[in-house]
Amino acid sequence: MVKEQKRIDFKYGVSKTLFDRAGGRCSFPRCKNPTSGPSRSKNTSINMGVACHIYSAAKNGPRGQGGKDATFISSVENGIWCCKYHGDLIDKESGKDFPADNLFAWKALAEARTRKQMDDIPSALGWVESIEHIAFPTLSKLPKINLSRYTILYGRNCTGKTSLLEAAASINQSRYAERFQGTYTTDTEGNRVPCRFISKVIYSTVDTISKEIFIEVCGEYLIRGDGNISFLFPPGDIEVIYCSDKDCRRKETEDDMDFFMRVLGVDKCTLLSLAKIGARTIIGGEIKFSPAEEWNEEDGENQKIYRPDGEEYIEMQFRFFKRDNYIPFGCLSSSEKGKLILDLLITKAKEICKQKLTIFIVEDLAIRFDKGNFEALLNVLLECDFQSIVSMPPWLEDDILEENGGEKILKKDDFLKKWRLQLLQI
Repeated sequence: MVKEQKRIDFKYGVSKTLFDRAGGRCSFPRCKNPTSGPSRSKNTSINMGVACHIYSAAKNGPRGQGGKDATFISSVENGIWCCKYHGDLIDKESGKDFPADNLFAWKALAEARTRKQMDDIPSALGWVESIEHIAFPTLSKLPKINLSRYTILYGRNCTGKTSLLEAAASINQSRYAERFQGTYTTDTEGNRVPCRFISKVIYSTVDTISKEIFIEVCGEYLIRGDGNISFLFPPGDIEVIYCSDKDCRRKETEDDMDFFMRVLGVDKCTLLSLAKIGARTIIGGEIKFSPAEEWNEEDGENQKIYRPDGEEYIEMQFRFFKRDNYIPFGCLSSSEKGKLILDLLITKAKEICKQKLTIFIVEDLAIRFDKGNFEALLNVLLECDFQSIVSMPPWLEDDILEENGGEKILKKDDFLKKWRLQLLQI
């Protein structure tokens, strides 16, 4: 006879505290279901909400207990207030579709929203729910990804993976929509008409329970929209940071200063501030910018290098921790350059997420990473306060994925436990 495992219920008063901290509203993003209200009888009320455990009350329950002790399991910290429907939903399938990190993030957003309404304290918390194509002429199947706190995206060629990520990135940087511009087709009457590409990003912030941003490209024009309102410039409540190898292709007229300002999407002052912080995550070291020099054999001394426009060529130099010498950026290996750029982009994201909802997308900038470097990247992102999407390099499929009943899933390696896989298929 199997002995029944003892539940660890919430301490007295926890349910009431969770209700109060969530302002009596469901913590599930975009849910508008009331959790309490008047009953049909006079002067009484009914409760349609439930205090849910994030880590389970039982060892074999949804999401397990995560190595937490009874004090934590029974505390306010481990609870989230939901309507009855979502309280049941998050525990279906052993909670596999709703990992603990998601629920902790949703709880924090719900409580920050209540605090904002009480005393107008701003918060950068938010949640990006999904990215999808609504209209895409060259795709027979329109792709959509539902996001977790940490999402690994995998899809073979022609599944719409890159176009989906670039559409999301064009929320903030219109250059990522350029691949969709200038595309035309012929209508039934033989007229040349522009193709329409439409994508949608759904998210929640402290100020808005549910928001849908549309990105539409028609011919040469890009339009962003929120419901029936269209606008030319990026919205102010969300930042999409897109890490692409395409951005790292040097232009002939650029020195290192120009190159990094373009790749990171910052001005000179901000770049120098990022350089002062240095590299701290993917590749450790110190950064400085200075006029570039080269050795002149005839004069026997160093001479400054100038750009074609006559301005001094400003060079980035990098010094690895525990090493003596600075190395010009151009002398780093391709792998080291990629890591350094990614490191600075992560630092930028850490700063931006202090001010507004931030989602960090790593596409082909990590395409040359082996399993060890890929693992290091995922572990770094687990420590950050923003949502992350990482596109998995195709040659790591055998190292990262396994078959389960004919379906691809993430392997059980420790560094993958908090990540959720999103597959795109033709």
